[in-house]
Amino acid sequence: MYWEYYVVDVLYWVGCTTSHIVPRISERMISILTKVGVDFRVLGSRERCCGYPLIILGDYDGFKALAKDVVDIIYNEGVSQVVTNCPGCYRCFNEFYPKALGVERLPFKVIHSTQFVYENIRLGRLRFKDSVKLRVTYHDPCDLGRHSGVYDIPRNILTSIPNIEFVEMERSREAARCCGAGGVLRILIPQLSTQVSITRIKDDVTPLNVDAVITACPTCVKNLRDGASISEIFYNLKHIDILDIIELIDELTL
Repeated sequence: MYWEYYVVDVLYWVGCTTSHIVPRISERMISILTKVGVDFRVLGSRERCCGYPLIILGDYDGFKALAKDVVDIIYNEGVSQVVTNCPGCYRCFNEFYPKALGVERLPFKVIHSTQFVYENIRLGRLRFKDSVKLRVTYHDPCDLGRHSGVYDIPRNILTSIPNIEFVEMERSREAARCCGAGGVLRILIPQLSTQVSITRIKDDVTPLNVDAVITACPTCVKNLRDGASISEIFYNLKHIDILDIIELIDELTL
């Protein structure tokens, strides 16, 4: 299989979880893309699942067929770069798709939203405005961190924001605890998934006395919000906001 490269626009790949569970993140991402001034597009109803659940559950033939369809759809858009805020999609495109399709690389570059944001902060296309002081920590999504090696960029973004005090959890980076929704655990064993998120909040976040937990994954946002809400109600813990880094950046930039 062989594709030529085309150098044109950016495609924002929204992803299933962002589209259906936490659509506010996609609204914020579109706002950032607009601020930067990039010529971008979305697939809308033509966007399919990336296939992550299929390969996790072992349906390799189904995954391979879906991967080919998705690549063909994106290729026909004539884009050179895809941006996604879902680490599962990011990992699928960069790790699983080339293996399944027997190619060294896809005909377009796929980057995570944190990589896009950091580059545009560095280039001065995203400028911070005055903000209130916040004490925050960062939760490493499994697919972005331990599986894809993206640890520093989200932290570089947070430490570049005026009035943000960043503190690290003891269990972070390679040793970070999962949010509880990894793989398809939230679907298959929801009680265990929720308990893992509660443990993350109680044991790892609460001792830091932060105002917010920032992460870079819509699935982590959803599960940690559930864990934080339950911890607040049943364990009388302080309220902690759970935000995707895209939500924070859009709020704090011009």
